[in-house]
Amino acid sequence: READMSTASASLALCPSRRAGRTCRGARLGPIAAASSVPPRPRRSDDAVGTLGRRCVGLVLLAAPPAFAEEAARPRPVDLGSGVRGVDLIPGDPSASEASEGDAVRVLLKGRLFAKQGWVFTDDYKEGAGKDGLATPHEYVVGSGEVIRGLEIGVVGMREGGVRRVVIPPPVSYQDKTQEPVPRDFANRQRLYTTIFNPTRLANGEGDTLSTVVFDIELVRVRKQRG
Repeated sequence: READMSTASASLALCPSRRAGRTCRGARLGPIAAASSVPPRPRRSDDAVGTLGRRCVGLVLLAAPPAFAEEAARPRPVDLGSGVRGVDLIPGDPSASEASEGDAVRVLLKGRLFAKQGWVFTDDYKEGAGKDGLATPHEYVVGSGEVIRGLEIGVVGMREGGVRRVVIPPPVSYQDKTQEPVPRDFANRQRLYTTIFNPTRLANGEGDTLSTVVFDIELVRVRKQRG
């Protein structure tokens, strides 16, 4: 028993993670443990191991939640109009203002281009960070045409503090180079334009996918316009 205790103490000293019940992969036994003369434990018979294994599997299955319950808990995308699909990743404050047509909104955006395997072409959290480290939001009036139509549709119904992911198809995405939002960096801006307005690819019939974009929208502020 003393030999067992010394071996266990040496093993714990070499691999502290065992104290938490975890396996320490790749740990090498030190000279104390290597020199121990403790005889190996007798191996269980195949039948005993099989019985124990079946019991463990049964316990795991009983403890694990059903897969369909996890699926049901996930938010599902909904049609927001004009082919725009959205899903609320973080619900907004129920007591806060809700964005609607004609409202002035302040949002933080992260945009990805579908045709470039999800290339992030604009990110207010990184590109828009000022000297104080805070992100610089975009501001626009919903319905004014300052930004692509898909973003106007995507923000309607959101409440302050909420985060929504929207997939915007070409008909309500970038139609020309005057529309916002665009990358603040010139090189990324040119890369965006040469992809979605590529004449060769448009002539080849790829126009239905080139300007498909995915935006994460965080609604920071809603200001109701006076009629």
